[in-house]
Amino acid sequence: MNTSFHYVPTAEAAFIAGLSDRHMNRLVDERILPDVLFRGEDGRSFARLGAALASFYFATEDMFVAQFRQKVLRDLTTRIEAMPDKDHFFSLTCLPWNADWHVDAPHVTRVDIVEFVQAALERTLQIEQAHALVATDPEVMGGQAVFTGTRLPIDNILSSLDQGVEFPQIQMSYPFLTAMHIQSARVYRRVHPKNGCPVKLSEANPHWKVRSRSLVRPAVNA
Repeated sequence: MNTSFHYVPTAEAAFIAGLSDRHMNRLVDERILPDVLFRGEDGRSFARLGAALASFYFATEDMFVAQFRQKVLRDLTTRIEAMPDKDHFFSLTCLPWNADWHVDAPHVTRVDIVEFVQAALERTLQIEQAHALVATDPEVMGGQAVFTGTRLPIDNILSSLDQGVEFPQIQMSYPFLTAMHIQSARVYRRVHPKNGCPVKLSEANPHWKVRSRSLVRPAVNA
């Protein structure tokens, strides 16, 4: 297969599509997605356009039968493959919004997937922002994902937030952090899942206080 456009791992494609990894894998296992939109070598990866089409396929399952939805995927993919600038379309970069994203069919006036393409592009831009604010370097913190230009692992901060530490309290220790940093860290971790246990709060910043969310119920007498 001779293609030059960019393929992304399953987790990233799922984020762009607004779906789960299971949904993306189902598209391949059930041979729903056109072959040009994914690769199976060294783990599955997808063209970003494939993520947009996946979003359409699952979002409209209550509106159209599976055969018709799959036909939309095939027809649009075939049409885009014939374009001279197809790489931009498959990679969701520099997309002209006057492009034709619709398919006509008997008894259906028009099926237009532009809204799914736009949503996928917005999530693609979130990923690009995340890669600008989060970095990995074998020479910095053993290759952990850190906020760019710092030695602060994103997992320390995300773990602290998830355990109940308020963001303003974290900001007092790390004034450079903004809401965009936190959003980007969460996006980064979604598209680059990490195995293993999160950093313990007591080990990361023992001086921070955790806001308790536990609920203690009184014992019920038998």
